[in-house]
Amino acid sequence: MGDVEKYLVKQVASPIVSSKSCKIIYGYKPGCLDNILDSLVILIEPRTDRIDQIQSLKRKDFILIKKVLVKTNVLAETILYHDKDRDSYFMKGDGLVINGMNLFNIKKYQVYTTSIENIIKENTIQNIHSFIINMNIENCNEIIQSVEAYNHILSRICINKQIANYQCRILDNFYCEKEIDKTLEQYIVFAHKNLHIELPKIVVYLCDTNKRLKEITLFLQQYKMDLVINKEKIVPYPESIKYIDNIQMDKPSKIYHENIIHNLGCIFDTNNSYELDIIIQFNPKYFDSKNTLQIMYPLLDNVVYINKVFDIIYGTKNCMFMLYQILKSKYFTDYIEEKIVEKKTLFKIFSKRYFYDYISKIFVIKEIQ
Repeated sequence: MGDVEKYLVKQVASPIVSSKSCKIIYGYKPGCLDNILDSLVILIEPRTDRIDQIQSLKRKDFILIKKVLVKTNVLAETILYHDKDRDSYFMKGDGLVINGMNLFNIKKYQVYTTSIENIIKENTIQNIHSFIINMNIENCNEIIQSVEAYNHILSRICINKQIANYQCRILDNFYCEKEIDKTLEQYIVFAHKNLHIELPKIVVYLCDTNKRLKEITLFLQQYKMDLVINKEKIVPYPESIKYIDNIQMDKPSKIYHENIIHNLGCIFDTNNSYELDIIIQFNPKYFDSKNTLQIMYPLLDNVVYINKVFDIIYGTKNCMFMLYQILKSKYFTDYIEEKIVEKKTLFKIFSKRYFYDYISKIFVIKEIQ
């Protein structure tokens, strides 16, 4: 089969920079809307007195969400407490009790909850330029951790230095940025480690007709993906968004590896691979239980990323071409014929296992959730 290590090539980076971007601000402070980007600005503010201040500005160049952020996605009604002595906020269930406090220094707000995940989905957010936290709120740590699933579209996390209770580890892909713009001097700024690296060229083959149009559209936008339409055509981004409903799909084989060969053949057999960095086979049914897929970076040419439940498989172009050549080789064909002899009646059922058993001896297999 050859030594796969010699196929290692340049490493690519996380898709952070995008042509469309938004800024999310949690907690209003005077002047926080002064430096609005030429894009969507979302201000999350649950406190009625601050909401009155915002509305008195009579501005319409941003979206105001009058809710409090929590970890879960369930819409619920709760009470937000303001401890005036500490100038901090907390909710029921934050592990704090009001008994024993000076109730004259506690203010209550009747509020509804939302989450960053809800906001991203409802507003079809492609990229978050910065997530700015201005509220000194007890669940600050939870809020930061709740964006972990979306760190591939998040460029910066900015935490106001007045937030005394920030103690949690920042997300693994972020580092504290020392050189920052003067407008951010009042913040601790964490930037994504791949912020300034160019987005790789990704092509996706959708392997199921059970489409979830909204989720797939956002998925293509977040990674600027090209789309395999049929064996003769790959549509580049952003035109790929328009063609989701026009994909011509052949009836899938009951033998797992035959589908992989077919799908990769649509890319490699017709000189469609051009300047690709990454190839992904993706099943839209994944979005029945998940809201986003983080494509792992950087990639090596000896690593194949898989999700066996939803038949997702991806890797670098070199990796996927090598996989394609292996599946068409006599070595693999002989291996399959041996398995057919061993399990003639059950071969179709076990064909996926045989595929993974074989390629795991050649590639490093990393399973994704």
